[in-house]
Amino acid sequence: MLGKLLKYDFKSLAKLLVPVYLVSLLLAIFTRIINLLAEEFSIFSVPSGFISMIFVVVLVAIPIATFIFTIIRFYQNLIKDEGYLMHTLPVSKNHLILSKTISSTFFILLSFVFTILFLFVGVYGIWFDQKFIDLAFSFLKQIDNVFLILIFLSAIISVIFNQVMIYASIALGQKHNNKIMFSIIYGIVIYNVVQIISVILLLPVMLLDPNYQSYIQNNPITNFGLVNGYLAFALILSLIFTIICYFICVRVLNKKLNLE
Repeated sequence: MLGKLLKYDFKSLAKLLVPVYLVSLLLAIFTRIINLLAEEFSIFSVPSGFISMIFVVVLVAIPIATFIFTIIRFYQNLIKDEGYLMHTLPVSKNHLILSKTISSTFFILLSFVFTILFLFVGVYGIWFDQKFIDLAFSFLKQIDNVFLILIFLSAIISVIFNQVMIYASIALGQKHNNKIMFSIIYGIVIYNVVQIISVILLLPVMLLDPNYQSYIQNNPITNFGLVNGYLAFALILSLIFTIICYFICVRVLNKKLNLE
């Protein structure tokens, strides 16, 4: 049943987001063309600057719009009118929320990939300069592999945590009459509690690092072992918070539903 839920959620989000991605790609191509024309003909200089500004705004908005769409979809699908159908399906609340989390995380990460891709298309066109690619690979080779893996995993967990934290806030907020207002309140409370606990647990680790002062001054990192240890600890902490928020959401929706 989880597979069918995933198929449904992927289709629902794709209908909303694929047109956004296609329009963004066309804008990237158009931006590249207008910039090339501006290099040859000065009359295109002003339109080129205007189009480039719009292009940058759209690039920034792609991940944000994707995130907002996934949250709206969760609220409409499980809390509003559609919830009467979804919660009568022969499937656990765990699978309902898990399906939403997997599909939402996929599209949010995909939006970041598309943002980078569209940026390259808008700046370099369809064919990238090989020198730039070689420079990128050369830069990556100089960075510790474990550090890169931890950064990558931290980014994924961060996306999942933010999704699940808001899901938990919505689940708690739907118990009240003013669902949206209380969801926002719960979201603020959960976020601040997580931040306070994180600071309490991570600050001593940071202060015990003899190179901490060097890091905050943006000096080159010379000891990746210490940094990797800090990142691993922060990653485990984020994972724990994610699991807690996830089970809060599942438990609340199992115990009390106040659908619109």
